[in-house]
Amino acid sequence: MQRPAAVPWAAVLVLLWPLATPANEVDLPELGMRLTGVPSAATKPQVSEGTEHPGGYDAVMHLGSAELSIYREEELVPPGSDVADPGYRASLDRRYHGSVESKTLGAPTSLGGHSAWTVVDARSASAELTHYTCLTYVIVDQHLYRLAVTADGSPARPPEFDELVKALSSVSFQSVQRPNRS
Repeated sequence: MQRPAAVPWAAVLVLLWPLATPANEVDLPELGMRLTGVPSAATKPQVSEGTEHPGGYDAVMHLGSAELSIYREEELVPPGSDVADPGYRASLDRRYHGSVESKTLGAPTSLGGHSAWTVVDARSASAELTHYTCLTYVIVDQHLYRLAVTADGSPARPPEFDELVKALSSVSFQSVQRPNRS
């Protein structure tokens, strides 16, 4: 007896298997974060003391041409700081010198149960290349977090960019844990 239906289903599974991206859990106790929806092909981020912005801790994760950069300020934000306030976001724009202006762009969002502000931007880097950015600011336990997903693409936005942006929706925050330094 022949099984003609088995061959088409096997072919469909073989064709769709690369599209099924398994998700990994990434713990970043030094930043007080956990991401549960990270594509398995993403690099494991290493947390270090802020290199580009001293006074905090950062981590970088790569997935193909996309990059997720996470920064947590060590200093407490001033009382009354609110990422929904355009004046506060203007001060962040000056401090972080990015190509994306959050003072007048973006919208209120939520990240890990906390009020956040997110800006999604696409700018032509050249005639053939577009630079994509998703920037989110969130204050957790009186500490500012800056999360930025970036990628360059041509002619379209790289799918890895969308995968890392989607992974941000799985963020949860917890107490910061760092090894004792002697």
